[in-house]
Amino acid sequence: MKKVFEKSDLQAEGLTEEQAAAAADDSPAILCIACAGSGKSQTLAYRIARLLSLGVPASSIVAITFTEKAADSIKRRVAKVLAQTGQSVNLIGQMYIGTIHAFCRNVLGDADAIFRQYDVLDGNRFMLYLMSRYYELGIAELRDRFNGKYFATLKEVRNAWNIYRDEGLSLEGIEARDAEVGFTLRGIERCLQRDQFIDFASIVRETADRAKTDDRVRHRLAAISHLLIDEYQDVSGSQEELISAAHELGAHIFVVGDDDQSIYGWRGAHVSNILQFADRYPGASEHVLATNFRSTRAIVAASNAFIAAQLGPQRLHKLPKEHKDLGPRHFGVHYFEYREDEAQWVADRIAQLLGTTYEKDGEVRGLTPGDFAVLMRSTKEPEQDGNPRHTAFTKELEARGIRYTLNAGGSVFDRPAVAALRQTFIALQEGALTRPQALHLIDTYVRPAFPCVDVNKTYRVLSEWGRRIHAPTGPGTVRQRLFPQALLGDLLEAFDLAGSALADDVMRDIGLFSRMLQDVEGVYLSIDSGNRFASVVRFLERVAPEGYDVTTEDIVSRPDAVMVSTVHQVKGLEFPVVFVVDVVPGRFPGRRSSYRGALPADLIQPAVQRGAYANTREAEARLFYTALTRAERYLYISGAKNLPEGKRANKQSEFAAALGDVELVKDSDLSPSGLTQSPPRQRDDETTLPTSFSDVKYYLHCPMDYRFRKGYGFSPPVPELFGYGRVVHVAIEKLHEQFASSVPTAAQASAVAEENFHLKHIAPSRDPQTRPGAYERAKEKAKDIAASYAVEFEDDFAHQRQVEVRFEIPAQGCLITGSIDLLMRYDERGEIVEAHVIDFKTMEGGDEPEANPALDWRELSLQVQLYAKAAREVFGENAATGSIHLLKDNKRVNVPIGDEAVSSAIRNVEWAVQGILARDYPMRPSQQKCAECDFGRLCPKVQQPFRKEVGMPPPIQTPSGPFMAAAI
Repeated sequence: MKKVFEKSDLQAEGLTEEQAAAAADDSPAILCIACAGSGKSQTLAYRIARLLSLGVPASSIVAITFTEKAADSIKRRVAKVLAQTGQSVNLIGQMYIGTIHAFCRNVLGDADAIFRQYDVLDGNRFMLYLMSRYYELGIAELRDRFNGKYFATLKEVRNAWNIYRDEGLSLEGIEARDAEVGFTLRGIERCLQRDQFIDFASIVRETADRAKTDDRVRHRLAAISHLLIDEYQDVSGSQEELISAAHELGAHIFVVGDDDQSIYGWRGAHVSNILQFADRYPGASEHVLATNFRSTRAIVAASNAFIAAQLGPQRLHKLPKEHKDLGPRHFGVHYFEYREDEAQWVADRIAQLLGTTYEKDGEVRGLTPGDFAVLMRSTKEPEQDGNPRHTAFTKELEARGIRYTLNAGGSVFDRPAVAALRQTFIALQEGALTRPQALHLIDTYVRPAFPCVDVNKTYRVLSEWGRRIHAPTGPGTVRQRLFPQALLGDLLEAFDLAGSALADDVMRDIGLFSRMLQDVEGVYLSIDSGNRFASVVRFLERVAPEGYDVTTEDIVSRPDAVMVSTVHQVKGLEFPVVFVVDVVPGRFPGRRSSYRGALPADLIQPAVQRGAYANTREAEARLFYTALTRAERYLYISGAKNLPEGKRANKQSEFAAALGDVELVKDSDLSPSGLTQSPPRQRDDETTLPTSFSDVKYYLHCPMDYRFRKGYGFSPPVPELFGYGRVVHVAIEKLHEQFASSVPTAAQASAVAEENFHLKHIAPSRDPQTRPGAYERAKEKAKDIAASYAVEFEDDFAHQRQVEVRFEIPAQGCLITGSIDLLMRYDERGEIVEAHVIDFKTMEGGDEPEANPALDWRELSLQVQLYAKAAREVFGENAATGSIHLLKDNKRVNVPIGDEAVSSAIRNVEWAVQGILARDYPMRPSQQKCAECDFGRLCPKVQQPFRKEVGMPPPIQTPSGPFMAAAI
């Protein structure tokens, strides 16, 4: 086995001297300043490999990334480095690599299982939450401050809440200065806890606060020996508190970032965190990764000279240099008379460069559309003529037949299919439609998008839903349970989606609309009144167009298309050719602004001084620098003197004018020299592989099911008892949490289940004692399940401990992620004797569960077998048995977990992953599968073969014998 210990060993592996020095440093606190394109991910990967080679337990290593995509990239790099250095790739499963929000959720769930029952609110769902409790939270009383505007008020409340949580402000201090704002924020805090929701800001704040007082959280953080933080320049106040707490509890911290690329101050990032790192962590060591492996000499020199001149001593000292000055290359700054001239020039230059020979790392190919990026400050903000700012450029690309993807630009509602669906929702909010109104809706909006629409069926759907939405409510009436996803399903069936053969990008648009409605259902109990339905329509009209990023990006890999995007959206990406356009005064640099939100100014001022919540000249320079450094070989900066319908001519942007280099050209007629042509081939991009078993299992059931869910993004309807299985599972976890060294009685188990019971999508009965409803019946069943489990499986508590452990298993071409329930058996000395893999399911099995056709033992067995592999190879525990525990019957069924069974499970997963990567999605219908499928009404159900070159995986070993996957 090859060990990597010293700096020289790391250099022998291919790291530069500066990378090796950073990776080999053993200091308790390390700041690694990573200039653009300097190989920080490689440095992180080798640092982790070195720690493991020195005997640091993998379970004590935590690496925090800014996005899930970045986490996936680092995992792949770590896996590659571990293999190269002779270490087990299985070690990845023992460490944590991911976002800080996911890490904090894991910490909270480990400390108290009740947090696993909380639903997470992202920005869109949090806005829906505020809308759904608008009057209860006192938001209406704040409207006068914001010109009586409903959505402006909601946004200000959301921003105030996020800042309050991120900065750890005193709620009492806010209340003392502004009683109305304090009342609303306290109400949000109370209601989120009551309703068991948690938002992104609160996940980190809750963990940071508990790190001071909660022994269970402190124990989890104290178990971290090495904490690595990527994109450190973008961490917020609460995130830095958590990092500091982990360090105080003994963790070595290694932070990587670049203050020059701090571009998220407007949403709470403190650039002061990286600028003042040495002050907060005395004795910290510092390394600078200065070699740029991405860009040419001219791009590196010009961008560095620009940011150095703009920031001076307000930036950390660094002198980036190019690794190789490769060509052909070109660097230009151009200023056009009119926006049309600028857009035409950009499109012409892209057309000219397509197919140009491009060589990198020994690979020679011709440039394709995916090698180009057109970046601007904002793609959505309108020009003076009312069109979005991207319009002039995308129009010219369309005219030349050049494919593009509009990242964070435009609106899905501009596209016919989704426009027709939203217009139908708008029509229904007014009540029952007349026949002429319905026909106008169909002819104007529906038929152009869905040419196979069944008019009579559409009439029936509109009639039924109009009646149900606006049915009388109040005392004496039974509340309906109406969900917008069900309405969408009825509409798509009436519009004959199954028979329309719509293009993939249209299906993805509809899938995004479906996800919007899923967010609504995650917050609203029901939409069974005109007012509630009107709130949904307002959300679709005012929040959704801006709240959901619209892109034609495929779920598996980046498309081969010109990326038209904001600078923020391409942070971390690189392109051979970059155009930074719309560089005019007011755009680059943008206008300065100070904090003008709802929170008291004196409370927020310290955060503003640390670089957050205001737009400064320095922040503008960092954003422009980030745009410049996305380019590898060709970089063009352009603007226009006269904008569409503009009232006055612009001077050239001072940022553009400040750029200089001996290679810089300003004559737009000058083309790059030395160009040759090669066969175009799309660059090999790191793909985002399907990694969770919950995703892969859909492909093994039916590839078209997977395509609806993961390829198109369709959301399934809300089941009758949504969340019930999770509630019962949490009750079992709480039992093991509270009775770690004793056996609970039936009464104690029942009490634990009752105390923690919470369902969001079923309202409790108004008279639970004399007229119990579905909520009360579900609670009683949960209590019975917990009591029965405690009595009949008391051995689970004697010398055993139930734990949920997250894992990642390397397989061919992918990492399979999931979480295991393990029953750990201990001897009298407290040492582990063996582990039992167990999967709790809230299912009924009947007298002979192994023969019950309602239970898919292929899927159930596959899951346990993967867990058994993880227990053995990732955690080193000898999994003696694996079983499915059917909680409703209180029966435990053993599943084969021998070597042959586990090997077959892995080969099935690898087969599914390869099919997904090959985009092989044949329909595999059967009567039973289609009857139970969430998308049965939307699918043509035509039997299709798998691609010819693919072989079939082996049978899956189940309690009833071997069976081929359902898709086969």
